[in-house]
Amino acid sequence: MPLFPLKWVAIDLAAIRHNLRWTARALGPSTSLMAVVKADAYGHGAVEVARLAVAEGARALGVLTLPEAAELRAAGLKGRLVVLSPPLPDEAGEVARLGVEATVDTPALARRLSKAAKRRRIRVHIDLDYGLGRWGLPPKALPEFLGQLRRLPGLEAFGLSTHLDYLPGKNAVEAEDKLRAFARVCEDVRAALPGIERHAANSSIMLDFPHRRMDLARVGNLLYGINRTSKATPLKNPFSFKARIIALNTVGKGRSIGYASEYLAPRRMTVAALPVGYSDGLAMEPAERFIGFMSPFHYYGWVRGRKAPFVGRVGISHVLLDVSGVPGVRVGDAATLPIRRTAASSRLPRLYT
Repeated sequence: MPLFPLKWVAIDLAAIRHNLRWTARALGPSTSLMAVVKADAYGHGAVEVARLAVAEGARALGVLTLPEAAELRAAGLKGRLVVLSPPLPDEAGEVARLGVEATVDTPALARRLSKAAKRRRIRVHIDLDYGLGRWGLPPKALPEFLGQLRRLPGLEAFGLSTHLDYLPGKNAVEAEDKLRAFARVCEDVRAALPGIERHAANSSIMLDFPHRRMDLARVGNLLYGINRTSKATPLKNPFSFKARIIALNTVGKGRSIGYASEYLAPRRMTVAALPVGYSDGLAMEPAERFIGFMSPFHYYGWVRGRKAPFVGRVGISHVLLDVSGVPGVRVGDAATLPIRRTAASSRLPRLYT
């Protein structure tokens, strides 16, 4: 890695540690924390965040796929790993080899996992679908499915889960009805399986439905400083995308700039070129709060603490900023740019502080 990279993602581990500790305190002693590190920990680096979460007392780590779990195992993480989507039946052997907990929602998958378990015991989480429609067992089919599980050797019904289609500010009444229904199902199941782990809360449900946190909360967004609810939280943002100015040009009023000559300078301007573009993920719709949606500029970054609007189209590997309002700007200065975290290219170096 060069001493002075031209573009990088800066990750503040102290901010993630702060968010982990706040989340654990908010959950209290009756609900354990599953730190969700899927999608490379939302672009923050799965291995680094997972190690930090375990050190801070997270009871489990949540990933979406087996390759994500394999990465963490290869990095030496030996604790609980929960794969939150059902693996393919052909991946049953890998579930056993990695020693992970698997989400199940079909008898066919359960049979393959049982066969793969051999002398091992595989923990499974039975996922119920309450309307999201991605995967999950219909709640009415649960009693029969539990009966089938009991007859399969090598499997332990360890968890009962659901993931709601809840969007803060949109469907809270419907979500409460579904959470209540899921809680009733859990009580029925606990009559036969007293120790089964119940989990339905993600970050938004944890905040908006504190009485539905149950045994385990699957928290991702809050760990990364993202709060989709209206609840006030003292979270810190650990993520910033940066690139250095590699060229400065003075542009006269009326001159066209960028591809297709689409942009005409409304005044004399100082324009900075940065070596980042849509190949780095910059063309994806950003989700940062400092983005302005104002005519004639849609997006802007920050240089030396000042706003620097985007000029023209984002290219595959370059973007132009209007730095006319940035005193003392020079080649080599770092700009902070908006980007959706999970869209930031994995090729960009992550620099941890």
